[in-house]
Amino acid sequence: MAALWAEAFPEKPEERRQREIREGFHYGDLSDCWIVESDGRLAGALRTYRLTLNLFGQKVPTMGLAGVAVAPDFRRRGIGRRMCLAALGIARDRGDLMCALYPFRTSFYRDMGFSLAGALHRYRFSPASLPIYPGWDHVQRAPHEEGRTLAQEIYSRVAARANGMIERSAQMWTSLDLAGAYLYLYRCIRGVPMGYVVVRGRGGPPEESRLRVLEMVAENREAYLGLLGWLSVQRDQWGTIQYDSVPGEDFYGRLDHPRTEKSGLPRGLWFHSASILRGPMFRILDLEALLALGAESGRVEGASRLTLSDGTLQVRDPDIPDNQGSWRDGERVSTTVDQTAGPIIAIGDVVKEVFRGTLPGQPRPPEGWEPNLGLTEVRLLDEF
Repeated sequence: MAALWAEAFPEKPEERRQREIREGFHYGDLSDCWIVESDGRLAGALRTYRLTLNLFGQKVPTMGLAGVAVAPDFRRRGIGRRMCLAALGIARDRGDLMCALYPFRTSFYRDMGFSLAGALHRYRFSPASLPIYPGWDHVQRAPHEEGRTLAQEIYSRVAARANGMIERSAQMWTSLDLAGAYLYLYRCIRGVPMGYVVVRGRGGPPEESRLRVLEMVAENREAYLGLLGWLSVQRDQWGTIQYDSVPGEDFYGRLDHPRTEKSGLPRGLWFHSASILRGPMFRILDLEALLALGAESGRVEGASRLTLSDGTLQVRDPDIPDNQGSWRDGERVSTTVDQTAGPIIAIGDVVKEVFRGTLPGQPRPPEGWEPNLGLTEVRLLDEF
């Protein structure tokens, strides 16, 4: 397996992959690894991590599909697709309701019912172009163990009010243990930790030095602005900061000149501000159980462009037939669809509506739930 993954994903050497298999990955261990053999030879492998996703105030058991690789001399035989479909069955049988992955090619997974549900805007900007917001002087580097503990507590509170953030174990937190990475905490005026940022620098001449924000989490607007202000103060050391924001942050509006350097004019007088990063992709494994999760809080009502006139939702899912059929008010009323009645939507389009919170019959968020910083967009910080 180590040799196969090192060949398929050469950014990590085989020796390190052997060590991960023996000692455990950030997100799982050997029990999450599956292989395909042909005549005693290793033809393919993948990993099925056990994750818990936060979605509109509910905890959703989710399979993280990773390390999908087919040996070079076994490609173009449909092995990759059969492996992935088998993994979906394994996850569904163990109780996972959704699957998440980072695709090597979106079309490959789209054909299996996956849909892109997240996006980030990658900004590279001069620290001086960002205002020095109040609260920047409340950001301090914390001792390693204490800082990690406090950051975990902040993350857990924010994740419960976010869409896409997973429940992290102590083992998962080790994914941020990178050489040259540092954790800084924001404390409010009462001294309570309310946010953190993990950064990693790449030195060199001022015009080439870069500070990358690996992760920034804030419980409220004051903490968010304080952390941004701290980034601005770093202008004396770093020439450029790289920060990946969710689109709803409207981060370009905080920069006094959001044009990226040396970007030229992509169109007329328009200018380039950020690069769009797409991913991850998601798939629904058990629509019935997902629609039942937290249903006591009420359901999204009314017909939409996706439904028939009576509010019936017709779903097509040839790979997981148990998801297929007609649904009304979150309950399946038929295992078949009427080809002549009206719109029939693919399971991948159902995914999009679920993450928007607009699928008819979908449970509403629990009473009192409010999205962190007002952002309902998918925000999965972990890469597995």
